[in-house]
Amino acid sequence: MPKLHVLSLGWGVQSWTLAAMIALKELPPIDYAVHADTTHEAAGTYAHARKWTPWLEERGVRVVTVRSERTEVVREDWSSSVLIPAFTVDVHTGEHGQIKRQCTHDWKIMPIRRFIRTIIPQPRPGDVESLQGISLDEFERMRTSDVAYIVNRYPLVENRITRVECAAWLESRGLDVPPKSACTF
Repeated sequence: MPKLHVLSLGWGVQSWTLAAMIALKELPPIDYAVHADTTHEAAGTYAHARKWTPWLEERGVRVVTVRSERTEVVREDWSSSVLIPAFTVDVHTGEHGQIKRQCTHDWKIMPIRRFIRTIIPQPRPGDVESLQGISLDEFERMRTSDVAYIVNRYPLVENRITRVECAAWLESRGLDVPPKSACTF
């Protein structure tokens, strides 16, 4: 049985829906909603977080914000990858692609893991359940954690809820539908 339950809170429609469902007792409680702040979010995302963090905390959802030690977009030591998404077009075939990037790993996954390790310094397999705000219509983004101590869960997929249904759920409860959460670049 997991010792720690966390929500990866990006403040987009899906993760905000999960946080609100937890706050309204429609999903089981968690220990922390962890926002990995890339420092490159749109102003609307930060405004939404400022407005709704107190609401969550009044209802027992502890919100913690973590940041990467590296938040710069351009680095002089780029060699085999870039930190941000960079897209390509093959000059011969016209096929579109994306260069390997590290932004999600460096700016979201690692800061959340560092936080988890402050709570459980020596975690064992399955010690952490991490709720991810991925909805049914984007199930292809689901991943198994690459560390044994974290088990990823996808409550929206498990309950067959789409992004559109998340927005409708929020509206039906008088909660704001946030702007799309994504880095500004």
